[in-house]
Amino acid sequence: MEGLTVKAFGMIAEKLPEQEFEFPKKKDTEELLNSLYNEYPDLKELDFSLAVNQQLIQQNTSLEGDEEIALLPPFSGG
Repeated sequence: MEGLTVKAFGMIAEKLPEQEFEFPKKKDTEELLNSLYNEYPDLKELDFSLAVNQQLIQQNTSLEGDEEIALLPPFSGG
Protein backbone atom coordinates (compact mmCIF):
# COMPACT_ATOMS: atom_id res chain seq x y z
CA MET A 1 0.00 0.00 0.00
CA GLU A 2 1.28 3.43 -0.86
CA GLY A 3 1.46 5.81 2.01
CA LEU A 4 3.15 8.91 3.27
CA THR A 5 5.93 8.99 5.83
CA VAL A 6 5.21 11.81 8.26
CA LYS A 7 7.97 13.12 10.52
CA ALA A 8 7.25 15.64 13.25
CA PHE A 9 9.82 17.82 14.97
CA GLY A 10 10.02 19.93 18.12
CA MET A 11 6.76 20.87 19.80
CA ILE A 12 4.74 19.28 16.99
CA ALA A 13 6.18 15.86 17.84
CA GLU A 14 5.04 16.33 21.43
CA LYS A 15 1.39 16.52 20.28
CA LEU A 16 1.58 13.24 18.33
CA PRO A 17 1.84 9.64 19.54
CA GLU A 18 5.03 9.10 17.51
CA GLN A 19 7.70 11.30 15.98
CA GLU A 20 7.57 9.33 12.72
CA PHE A 21 4.59 7.42 11.34
CA GLU A 22 2.96 6.23 8.15
CA PHE A 23 -0.17 8.00 6.96
CA PRO A 24 -2.55 6.93 4.16
CA LYS A 25 -1.97 8.43 0.73
CA LYS A 26 -3.66 11.76 0.07
CA LYS A 27 -4.11 13.61 -3.24
CA ASP A 28 -2.53 16.84 -2.01
CA THR A 29 -1.18 18.65 1.03
CA GLU A 30 -4.51 20.35 1.77
CA GLU A 31 -6.24 16.96 2.06
CA LEU A 32 -3.32 15.68 4.15
CA LEU A 33 -3.53 18.61 6.59
CA ASN A 34 -7.29 18.21 6.96
CA SER A 35 -6.83 14.51 7.74
CA LEU A 36 -4.04 15.23 10.23
CA TYR A 37 -6.21 17.85 11.97
CA ASN A 38 -9.09 15.36 12.20
CA GLU A 39 -6.82 12.62 13.56
CA TYR A 40 -4.80 14.89 15.86
CA PRO A 41 -6.93 17.95 16.83
CA ASP A 42 -4.14 19.41 18.99
CA LEU A 43 -2.25 20.24 15.78
CA LYS A 44 -4.79 22.99 15.02
CA GLU A 45 -3.38 25.00 17.93
CA LEU A 46 0.17 24.94 16.57
CA ASP A 47 1.92 27.03 13.98
CA PHE A 48 4.10 24.85 11.74
CA SER A 49 5.51 24.58 8.25
CA LEU A 50 5.15 21.66 5.90
CA ALA A 51 7.97 20.18 3.85
CA VAL A 52 7.55 17.58 1.11
CA ASN A 53 10.66 15.54 0.33
CA GLN A 54 12.79 18.13 2.17
CA GLN A 55 11.33 21.06 0.20
CA LEU A 56 9.47 23.68 2.21
CA ILE A 57 6.10 24.36 0.60
CA GLN A 58 3.98 27.50 0.78
CA GLN A 59 0.89 26.37 -1.14
CA ASN A 60 -1.22 23.32 -1.82
CA THR A 61 0.96 20.67 -3.50
CA SER A 62 -0.04 17.44 -5.27
CA LEU A 63 1.15 14.21 -3.69
CA GLU A 64 2.02 10.99 -5.51
CA GLY A 65 1.74 8.83 -2.40
CA ASP A 66 5.30 7.94 -1.44
CA GLU A 67 6.55 11.31 -0.20
CA GLU A 68 8.24 12.11 3.06
CA ILE A 69 6.32 14.83 4.88
CA ALA A 70 7.91 16.91 7.62
CA LEU A 71 5.97 18.99 10.14
CA LEU A 72 8.41 21.70 11.16
CA PRO A 73 8.10 24.15 14.07
CA PRO A 74 8.54 27.88 13.37
CA PHE A 75 12.14 28.84 12.75
CA SER A 76 13.71 31.36 15.08
CA GLY A 77 16.85 33.38 14.95
CA GLY A 78 18.28 35.74 12.43
